[in-house]
This record gives sequence, structure tokens and C-alpha cells, in this order.
Amino acid sequence: MKPLFEAMAELARSASSVVQDSRQVRPGSIFFAIRGSSSDGHDRVPAVLNAGASACVVDGDYRLPEGSDEKWQGRLIHVADTREAFGWACSAFHGNPSHSMLMVGVTGTSGKTTTTYILESILRAAGHRVGVIGTVNFRIGDRVLPSTHTTPGSDELQKLLGEMKHEGCTAVVMEVSSHALKQHRTKGIAFDAMVFTNLSPEHLDYHPTMQDYFESKMLLFTAYAEDARRAEKNPRLVVNADDEYGRTLAGALGPDAWSFSLRSDSMARIRAEKLVLDLSGISASVVMDGTNALSFRTALVARFNAQNSLAAAGAALALGVPAAAIEAGLLALQGVPGRLEKVPNSVGLNILVDYAHKPDALEKVLHTLRDLRRPGQRILTVVGCGGDRDRTKRPVMGRLAEALSDVAIITSDNPRTENPARIMEEILAGVSDRDRVIVQVDRREAIFEAVRTARSGDLVLIAGKGHEDYQIIADSAAPGGTRKVHFDDREVAAEACRGLGKS
Repeated sequence: MKPLFEAMAELARSASSVVQDSRQVRPGSIFFAIRGSSSDGHDRVPAVLNAGASACVVDGDYRLPEGSDEKWQGRLIHVADTREAFGWACSAFHGNPSHSMLMVGVTGTSGKTTTTYILESILRAAGHRVGVIGTVNFRIGDRVLPSTHTTPGSDELQKLLGEMKHEGCTAVVMEVSSHALKQHRTKGIAFDAMVFTNLSPEHLDYHPTMQDYFESKMLLFTAYAEDARRAEKNPRLVVNADDEYGRTLAGALGPDAWSFSLRSDSMARIRAEKLVLDLSGISASVVMDGTNALSFRTALVARFNAQNSLAAAGAALALGVPAAAIEAGLLALQGVPGRLEKVPNSVGLNILVDYAHKPDALEKVLHTLRDLRRPGQRILTVVGCGGDRDRTKRPVMGRLAEALSDVAIITSDNPRTENPARIMEEILAGVSDRDRVIVQVDRREAIFEAVRTARSGDLVLIAGKGHEDYQIIADSAAPGGTRKVHFDDREVAAEACRGLGKS
């Protein structure tokens, strides 16, 4: 029996299209029946065969309904996992574009977006035309496309990679989510380097345990490393040795791991020395295998951005990118949308918008601001939690905001189909003294309240939505029961400053 990737490649070469949406079936299409949380593609198999699909790829236990045309039996292809098969088929159908480009995948709970921005800047400095796939947007050189998912589905992803190759991209940097790995969306991609940033509780509404979450991330460094070698690549496995899960991963990978650490006394292969952090940026020297490799300066601030910078620099070093290009790329990047992004104003308020929407990220950001603030500067934090998502983090977010801020303002985020007031009550369950926090369900008014309350020199952190320029609210008439309305924390903060004469 042929390996799955070979069988799917052969199948895709004869297809007019490979699809998982029955509405896209045309004569000659290969339909992949995928079981989802709310629907099952196997229910559509008779209909798509009748519509002219040349074959249907189905789970091993699938049988046609009683009374079906017997001739359809020969058009069924049984596999162990239709999601994985779909990934391989999509890659082959689009010509395996990842095989001929430099591919870097970044995974982890926090830092993926920033690390991809840094790597993009470094690879551009090294002379590459770079494609980027991630949370904020998709980029093909200088062309910007809206992001649909952090990591798109197999069909969209491989089509996008094909476009990048066609438009002259020689390198692609992409965020790789745990959902995508567990659902095999990235099957067929041959990575040259994989980066692990860190792991902390998140997506536990999808992953039943932290171990399942971790094992999903590990796939990028195990199964996908084997896929890359099969495509005649030599993957570099770049892992954060300062993270507990990273150390576990590095231990499992053994000598294949390119570990990195901010600690100068670490045994990691790549280390930072002479690290300096302040409100103007980060500087450090980087040592690899005991030898000085480069020194860099970046406008990014905070220790976690030092970690992200080292992750990107380490991946570039592992790939053989010249030190001068790494230094130039780090220096050129002035900021990342929604990641400690400053909102300019004329009276010295330090307003920062950040995507910290989970406890680990919020704690890191607030500790960073506490470390960097000068005597007399207060920290005011605006924070909420999204609806229809992990509820266990809500009281933790409230506790952190109260404990690490001088003023905490609890508000709404993306409530989706939940009652915003109920979400806020669950956040407030983690607060020890409700008299110490401000509660304002309207996010716009909460931001205005923070600006009104702040004194010149204070630090105002608006956490949770970052680069997002929308809010997701309930709408029973809309598909899925929600709709997006325009809302940008940066715009609202700037408007609040103007309204009070503070811009």
C-alpha cells in the first residue's frame, strides 16, 4: 500500500479540484468528507457523487447508505484520517509550493505574531521577498490581505502559498496554531525551521488538557520535521529553553534542538548576553555555540520581546542568515500592530494597546510595565474577556489586573453571544476588593474613563484586542448569532485624548 502522501498526490494530479465543501463540487472534483463539530461531510457523499465528483475520500468505517447506487462504491477511497489526507492533497494540487521556498513556522501560546514580524524584517534584510501568514493579516511582499485565521484551512493555505511563490516570494514566515496542527491543516508543508516560543494555558475550550495542547504543538517538531526531511530539507528545531514546556520539548528532541535562552549562564546553544531593557528598546549580544555571533538593537520594548527577538535571531542563525542581515532586520522593525503599540498624545500619557487576552500574556505585560515605570508613574489597566471562549481564565484576568495595576477597569471585550455583564461578573470573581476596581460594561466608555483618570506620565494599558479593529457582538439575525462592528482601541484612545485636550 502506498503511503498516504503519495496516494493523495497521485489522486490530486487527476482532479479538477480538491474540496471539503460540498457546494464547491464540480465534475472531476475530489471531495473530502470531514467530520466537524456541527456537521459531517460524510452525510453529503451521495449528493456529491451524484453531482459529478470523481471520488470521495472517506473515513475507514464509512459505508454508503442502504439503497445507494452500487457503482458509487468504486469511487470511495477509505483513509484513516480525511483531514490529514486533505492536507496532503491540497499541497499536491497546488504544486507543493512550500518545497521550493524557505519556510519558517512559529508556534507557541504567546509571541508568535511578534516573532514572525521580526523574522520578516530579518529575511527582507537578507534579500528575500517574504510572505507572511498570521493573526494580523496575510502579506505577499508589500501586498496586504485580510487574515481569515491565524493558520488557514488546508485549501486556502496551499492556494495562498502558491500565490506567494507565483509572485516571487523566496521565503514564507507563518504562525502555526495548535488547532491547525491537531486538525492537519498544515500537512504537506515542508518547513526549513520551526520555532517554539512558550506554552501557557489557552484554548482549553478546545484542548481537553494542557498535555493535549502541548502534544499538538509538539507535532510541528516531530511529525512535521519528518515531513520536511522527506522533502529533502534539513529542518532547524528552535526551542525556548527559558520555558518549562520548551525545556521538555528540547529534551525530547535531543541534539536536534537549537535551544535559546535570555540567561547568560544557560546551557542553551544560543544565548543573550549584556541584555539591556528600557522604554527606548532592547539591546543585547548573542552567543552561539560559545562564540559571539552578533549584537543587536531594536525599538521593541519588554523582556518578552527580548525573548521574541532572540527566537527570531536564533532561527535566522540556525538557517545560516548572515549576522549583518539579522542586526539590520532587528534595527529596522519599529513596532508590531497591537503589541505594546503606543497611542501618540501631546501631554505625556503612555497609552499602550496590547493583545494580552489571556492570563500569561497579561501578567507578562503588567510586570514589564512595573519594571520599566519611573517613580510616581501609575499603571491603569483596561481589560475584559471574550465571550464563548475559555471561561476558566476570567477570574484569573481579574485577579491579575487588580494585583498588578494601580487602577483596574473591568469592561467588555468581544462578548459574542454571551451577556457582557455576566462575563464581567466572572472576571470580578477573581477580584479581592471590588471597591478598588472600576466596572464599565461599555468598552468605549471604559477607555474614556481610563484617559480621564490618568495623570500626565501615567501608563495606560488597554489590553485584550490589540490590532483588532472590530468588536464581535450578539445578533440573532446574523449567521452564527454574531456580527462585527467597527471598534479600534487605538482610535478610541486617541479620540478620548482629543476630547479632553490630551492629544
